[in-house]
Amino acid sequence: FLHGRLWDKDPAKRGRLAPFSVVIDEPPVEATSPEFPLRLTTGRRLDSYNTGVQTRGFDSPLRFGETIDVSPEDAAKLAIRDAEIVRVSSLRGSLEVPVRIDKSLRPGLVFMTMHFPDQVNTNLITIDATDPKSGTAEFKAAAVKIERIKERVPVAGE
Repeated sequence: FLHGRLWDKDPAKRGRLAPFSVVIDEPPVEATSPEFPLRLTTGRRLDSYNTGVQTRGFDSPLRFGETIDVSPEDAAKLAIRDAEIVRVSSLRGSLEVPVRIDKSLRPGLVFMTMHFPDQVNTNLITIDATDPKSGTAEFKAAAVKIERIKERVPVAGE
């Protein structure tokens, strides 16, 4: 089976041990503030493996394009609704994207992917800080604000 050598009784056959170490937990480089009160995290969606290279060639009922996912609490506080186009800004720039209300998000946290750069280039607003040990980018923790683009016209029944 895969990596079966790791369970071999002979240490010489197991190979070299991986260099693991304990690290001190550090907060994100960019803190939220009154001007940028929301934490943007980026990631992948189930239907778009990595950047969609392996999954983009077919239609999926799960694929709905780029959105900014917002908790119901934050959506209510910002007076925004599902599918509304909003402006998302960070210290590095801003972009416009539709809202998707997501009950699984906690207040203060918003989510976007990098799957649809032709629609919305999420990396325009992510932070360019890197981890000092691994050198990986800190795409997962940028401070942002969401603004309505224009006054919403009330829908019948509101």
